[in-house]
Amino acid sequence: MNKARFFHAMKSIIFVISVIIVLTSCRQPLDIDANRTITPTNLPEIIDVTPRVTQLGDRITIVGNNFVNVRNVFWDTIPLDSLTVSSPNRIIARVPSRFDPAQIGRFYNQAYNVSVVTRVGTAQSKQFLGMSFGSIAGYISIDNTPLDSVIVVAVHEAKNWVTQTITSNGLQLRSPGFYSMPLSNINTGSGYSTILAGADFKVRPFLHGYSFVPVERTVIVDRFGNKINGETEFTAKRLPITSMPEVHSISPINGSSFSGSPETGTIITLRGKNMNAVKQIMVGVPYPVSFGSSVTTIRYVETINIRRESDEIVQFRIPRLDRTITVSGRTYTNCQIYLLLENGSYLAPQRISVTYI
Repeated sequence: MNKARFFHAMKSIIFVISVIIVLTSCRQPLDIDANRTITPTNLPEIIDVTPRVTQLGDRITIVGNNFVNVRNVFWDTIPLDSLTVSSPNRIIARVPSRFDPAQIGRFYNQAYNVSVVTRVGTAQSKQFLGMSFGSIAGYISIDNTPLDSVIVVAVHEAKNWVTQTITSNGLQLRSPGFYSMPLSNINTGSGYSTILAGADFKVRPFLHGYSFVPVERTVIVDRFGNKINGETEFTAKRLPITSMPEVHSISPINGSSFSGSPETGTIITLRGKNMNAVKQIMVGVPYPVSFGSSVTTIRYVETINIRRESDEIVQFRIPRLDRTITVSGRTYTNCQIYLLLENGSYLAPQRISVTYI
């Protein structure tokens, strides 16, 4: 074989090998691309919705990303109106002033997600938006997450009216962190819608080992008696153990509450430490949720005439139980004693029994 034929043969072999290598290297990326799902980077995203509880006709603010070519904003299936896309990161929308009568039962005093629909996709909020109507409703969080089992009490001191609930365990707004206290639950002795119009309530949350910001809020019932004016959201944080009082003993453990009279109930003495930090005391009275039921709920009553003898001793009178669902002549056992601090609360480990006379 001469040199020319030899070199020609080698070139042919090299060409074939090169073609095989190129085809082999191209085949693998083609297979990968065929199985890969391409996700658009401009999909909308909802980061936060404020406020968490709204009423008919109120505006809400939605914060997030990629709010471009926004087509609709929904609260569950209800379209929100008066949309203003102020930037790709912010939308202001209005809750409708009226609902279809057929939908009222489903949406009043309930909590659902918010969704934003753009040309390229839909974003749904992780947060819930609650709708309040005829109730004092709000939201409590800790570290940007909902906090449950918080006791929330609303008091109208001028006429001795009170109502309360527990987050997620109230009659309505059964969603994490939400509370709702229907105005119809307030015992005014008359029709609540007209009697409560213009009334102001102090709303305070408390839970053993936590503080809340603010400590309390004031809300006002509108002139129609079904809408609340004022902020109703709270944020919580855990209290260090060193800042908490301690109750070592309670005496007596059996006492009486007298109806229809001044605060002349039994004097209860608490002994422990850090009692100077106590600003208020609440007595929680458990009672059946319905006649003959073995399931109980707890109604909290504010005490008066707190007396501090030292940092180790504090006294109070068992209050009247008019603002609880109690029956005269009955003894209520396992009653709680909650110590409210400047910014926090402590549940005494002991329990007392109260006879309502």
